[in-house]
Amino acid sequence: MTHVAVVGTGRTGGQVAFSLAFERYVTELSLVDIAPKVAEMMKEELHHALASHGIDLKINAYDNSKALKNAELIVVAAGFPRTPDMSRRDLGAKNASAVEQAVRETLDNNPEAWYFVITNPVDAMTTLANKTAKGKRHIIGTGTNLETSRFRTIVSRELKVPMGSVEAYAAGEHGEASVLLWSTVKIDGLPLDEYLKKTGSTLDKGRCDNYVKEVSRQVITYLGGTRYGPAGSFIEIIRGILLNTGKVMAYSRPMKFETVPEPVYVTIPARIAKSLGPDLWERLTKDEQQAIKDAAGQIYKTYLEAVGGKI
Repeated sequence: MTHVAVVGTGRTGGQVAFSLAFERYVTELSLVDIAPKVAEMMKEELHHALASHGIDLKINAYDNSKALKNAELIVVAAGFPRTPDMSRRDLGAKNASAVEQAVRETLDNNPEAWYFVITNPVDAMTTLANKTAKGKRHIIGTGTNLETSRFRTIVSRELKVPMGSVEAYAAGEHGEASVLLWSTVKIDGLPLDEYLKKTGSTLDKGRCDNYVKEVSRQVITYLGGTRYGPAGSFIEIIRGILLNTGKVMAYSRPMKFETVPEPVYVTIPARIAKSLGPDLWERLTKDEQQAIKDAAGQIYKTYLEAVGGKI
């Protein structure tokens, strides 16, 4: 029996809920949204979708986070989405109260729950969620898993190789200070430089970096927001926890660097399961490590701005 909850059923949260409904290990799904009737209508929609496939799933709908009980994993998706003219960091002050409330109101009734934060700016918001929980829960963020998916997409496209041939990770901040870890890139198991030498291929790294950091803005401009890419990426992380997969993935965990006075959530690709780690830090280049430290500093700055400078 696996009970998963989604707090905030807007564009991304709703798509995550839809994807979770078809994950066969999920036996109970709870939806929470403070907007009147939104969670209830999402519940109806999901039941209609499942009926077409003959799938039975217990779905609960609440308009108050305090009503949620005994979830094993809580997806925190509450908050406002960004517009094309915004940085994810711009959402910090707007979304901090929603994330804090979602965590605070669910702690007592969900004593065994993992928290998986997807609200932007996600690294700062996951740091806030951990502060709110006072370190009493397993809490992780989406980190740069979506950048990792986009990184693999553009490398596959540029080299004209199947997606399944590409191994690559991003790290740092989900957003402007994301770091493409070129040292981790392999094609059919060959390190990138060896593959390029062997095949005579070339790859424009600047073009790849620009794609990873800017494509979401284009999607938001023409489609109104990102849905399927984030949901697919986030489901992979949820499986990692609930199915104890042990895969190496790019999610965010609390890390302490000299660039920040206290731990903040930043991504270093690491094994994910019921236990977390080890990570790939020692395999990275010095430049990549420094870029991740710099990203941690940016995340901490965003966190402080989001909470009004309070620690």
